[in-house]
Amino acid sequence: MRRRLLAGLVPLVVVSALVALPAAAQAAPPHWFQGKVEVTSPTTVTTGGSLTFTMPMATIKCTVTDAEEIWNPVGGGAGEDQMLSFALTACKVKVGTSACPKKGSSPVVIPLGLPWRSILVAGTPIRDEFPKVGFKVACNAGAVPDEFFGSLSPAVGKGKLVFGGPGSGTLLDAFSNKMEVAGNDTLVGKYTAM
Repeated sequence: MRRRLLAGLVPLVVVSALVALPAAAQAAPPHWFQGKVEVTSPTTVTTGGSLTFTMPMATIKCTVTDAEEIWNPVGGGAGEDQMLSFALTACKVKVGTSACPKKGSSPVVIPLGLPWRSILVAGTPIRDEFPKVGFKVACNAGAVPDEFFGSLSPAVGKGKLVFGGPGSGTLLDAFSNKMEVAGNDTLVGKYTAM
């Protein structure tokens, strides 16, 4: 009887050990790469694209141009980066929203608190988590500005940061009004995370 019990446990132990191997292999933190070459020292990368900022009072679409420094820590750990500049231009209010009601007024979206530090977070998809981000939304004439703060975690696609959707983050103003950010910010130079 004792031999049968032990014989029945041996396959369970072996199967459990084999199941644990793939999880351990996936536990390696994500790193920054240029093509297939790992980024071994701080490297400045420029990006560009368009982002849409959706708030209760308006939806504003802007062109984004920024520069960030990316690196993989010596000795291991997840890839890190720092957003050095983040310029939003050619901002337009979506028709039917009232961000800038005064005639001749146009919206501006201004980043607050740069530089923004971030770290790559493992998962499907890999995300670039910026824990402290802020934007001031105003009009170049007329309306009272509003400020939104929080964290953003864009997915790192092939050569771009993809904002929007579940897990991407939300920013809040002082009255708990939400700002959601959506769009793509393309990394120049075939950079990605794996």
